[in-house]
Amino acid sequence: MIFEFFDLNTLVLGLLATCLFAECIILVVRVNSLRNKMEAEAESIRTDELVKYEKKRNDLEMMLKEKELEIKSEYEDMLALVRATKREQEEKLAEAKTELQNAQRAAERAELEYARFAKAKEEYGEYAREYAEKLAKLSKLDTDEIRREAKIEISRQCQEELSAYRTEILENSKREADIQAREILTSAMQRMSAQMPQSATTAIVKIPDDAMKGRLIGKEGRNIRSFEAETGTTLVIDESPDSVMVSSFNPTSREIARVALENLVLDGRINPSTIEQAVESAKKSISERVYELGEHAADSLGLARLSPDILRLVGRLSFHLSLNQNTLEHSIETAKLCGMIAAELNCDVAIARRVGLLHDIGKTIDSPLSHALAGAEELRKAGESEIISNAVASHHNEVEATSVYSVILQIADSISATRTGARMEATEGYIRRIKTLENIALGFDGVSGAYVLQAGRELRVIVSPDVVSDIQAHEIARKIRSKIEDNLNGTIPVKVVLIREQRFTELAKPREQQ
Repeated sequence: MIFEFFDLNTLVLGLLATCLFAECIILVVRVNSLRNKMEAEAESIRTDELVKYEKKRNDLEMMLKEKELEIKSEYEDMLALVRATKREQEEKLAEAKTELQNAQRAAERAELEYARFAKAKEEYGEYAREYAEKLAKLSKLDTDEIRREAKIEISRQCQEELSAYRTEILENSKREADIQAREILTSAMQRMSAQMPQSATTAIVKIPDDAMKGRLIGKEGRNIRSFEAETGTTLVIDESPDSVMVSSFNPTSREIARVALENLVLDGRINPSTIEQAVESAKKSISERVYELGEHAADSLGLARLSPDILRLVGRLSFHLSLNQNTLEHSIETAKLCGMIAAELNCDVAIARRVGLLHDIGKTIDSPLSHALAGAEELRKAGESEIISNAVASHHNEVEATSVYSVILQIADSISATRTGARMEATEGYIRRIKTLENIALGFDGVSGAYVLQAGRELRVIVSPDVVSDIQAHEIARKIRSKIEDNLNGTIPVKVVLIREQRFTELAKPREQQ
């Protein structure tokens, strides 16, 4: 039994030893296989790297050759440039040498000329001294006195020539500027040729019959007194058939009275109570019309973003007169002229029209300031730009203008206000203007007469030729113009024409009368 067990263990151990030996053989074979595989891969990698290295070396060699060719080309170009520059410098050096030689020869000629001039100057000095001595002997005057009088005479002649030359230059510049300005203004005035309607100080209201006149007057004139007290106007009831007249210098009050009277005539009931109601209703109706008029004026000019308060002020201009010229129509016309002039000057047409429409809104504002300053203050409150506010404030030169739109507004305002038939000036103001112009001219020394022509638009001044020279006459005309600008406030330009004329009269008698 023991032997059998030993044999079994031996058998198992032998089996295990065999398996282990087989595993070792397998491992040895696998290791050899892996080593062969790694050697093959290493050889492949070595071959690939060698190929890449050869390719990289070839690329670098090609790049170096190209760089070498490029550098060689640049070197040749630079060498050619240096040679050209050197050749150019040599040519300039040769020219400079030639110019230097010419300059040396010119300097030699100049020295000779200067020596000849110095000699001639000395001779001239000797001749001048001899001539002065001869003049002194002939005139029995001192040489220094003759020289001093000659200097005075030459200085006077030079001043006259310089003054005449300056006047000629100024006149030419002024003439060119006047021509260009005249073309611009003529173009604007031709395109703006509409005739503005003229408002009167009365309004006519139609009535159905003469019996209505009695009802308007009322018992013992009660109705007419109540109507005039409520409206602040005068109701004229005369012999004119089928009409009565409302008279007032206030256009707003006159319009309110006209509307109220028409409503009373249509209603037929006329007494102090209905008159009061009609007047209140007319005031509300006029207030609504004011906004519509302002909005229509702004739309007709293509203006946007005007505040309602400003539109109401613009509408109220329709009931305001300036020397019998409707102020709203004047503002619209001024706005159109501003736009045309601005277009010719390549300025903003919208801004120019805006200042033209809004420049007189201060006339409808109850303020201690002038209408220009009051209107500008109201525009600033409404959020308008400083350009527009300054143009409105400066259109009567009360403040300094800061933009070209101020000048455009002044020109357009003057054209609209001074054109024929635009305004009717009071007789007293006209006479005062003429006397002021004549007194200004007569206040200068040498003025013998002054006459106002063309309704105050031209001033003829006559000076004494024995007292005033031509140069002094020109200075007097300029001083008169400056004094008129300083003393007269208005938009009407005045042309100053100064006349200096000297006449010589001789009477030839027949021989029989001698």
